[in-house]
Amino acid sequence: MKLENKHLLKLLASDVEPKISIILPIHPETPQVENNILTYKNLLKDVKKDLELNYHRREWEDTVEKLKALILDRTLWNNAKQSLLIFANGEGMEICEVKHEVAAKEHVGSTFLVQDLLLPEENFERANYIINISRDRINVFDSQTLQEVKLEGVHQRFSDYYSDFDANSNLNSGAYGGMSPTYHGHRSKSEEQQKDQSIYYQYLDNELTLLKRGMGYTFVIAGLPEVLDVYLKSYENRAYINGVIHGSILNLSHKELSERISEFCSFEKIAQVDKIKRAVEKADAENRVINDMDTINFALINHDVRSIVSFSDVDSYSIEHNKLMIQSLIHKISCRVLYTTSNGLPSMNAILY
Repeated sequence: MKLENKHLLKLLASDVEPKISIILPIHPETPQVENNILTYKNLLKDVKKDLELNYHRREWEDTVEKLKALILDRTLWNNAKQSLLIFANGEGMEICEVKHEVAAKEHVGSTFLVQDLLLPEENFERANYIINISRDRINVFDSQTLQEVKLEGVHQRFSDYYSDFDANSNLNSGAYGGMSPTYHGHRSKSEEQQKDQSIYYQYLDNELTLLKRGMGYTFVIAGLPEVLDVYLKSYENRAYINGVIHGSILNLSHKELSERISEFCSFEKIAQVDKIKRAVEKADAENRVINDMDTINFALINHDVRSIVSFSDVDSYSIEHNKLMIQSLIHKISCRVLYTTSNGLPSMNAILY
């Protein structure tokens, strides 16, 4: 993972101490909001105790006042995602929302605790929409609400698109009227349907490509296997495809669709973790992995490191590891943290070019 937040990167690169990290779970349900704030207040009390024991008041007083001010930010506590990571020192403060559960903790010292930013699930971008593809139409669902929606400017039925297409084309010999086409010439109905399908899929590919380029939209593609096979045979490597569900989602209830999407996301995350592990094992077999912290630091300075992978226990927060990961982020090196009990590999792995 490479951080794109320039303000956060600037803060992580700061040499100003004390560096304060506050990590806490968030429960957005209304009855839980006060509990979220209470958890934060208790963590802030612990932060202040650590500061009073180890630093002069003038080094942290203004920072603590800014952290206290967050208590009154109702928008933060009502709208945050699953967890919050708050980083602050004398040069600034950054608040990061993350998608996974965390245990409440705080740290005051010479580094920030960043590993919760670097888990595979934090790099997993959920698609904007789910598209169920049929032979002559698509049904589009918002990936957040799971409600069926319309894609502005996109003909979601071939019958809606066809008149625009046919006005400028001589590719078909059939005469079409609304939803009930009448076929003429020498092609069979099956041949005409296959041709129409090919024309419509080509149109869809072009429109989805434009939406990816212009709006950054990505899509999970769903549909019956025999339909998906036809579409993916031509377009499976397109950048707009975030993933594939091999089955139609049209007749699913909202609850069933939610479960199907959750299952899909879980599978994708597992696949991503396995891919990272295999990359480390392959590089290790090729003698391109180093594990000694000093050697890794030297290699980072010399731009010899392709990526960093840390295998960590969920409750383990090594200060030295966090410092190294921050240096990786500053050098724009891909950095991943995998929470795992044991896999036979060292806890810190730098993959060389």
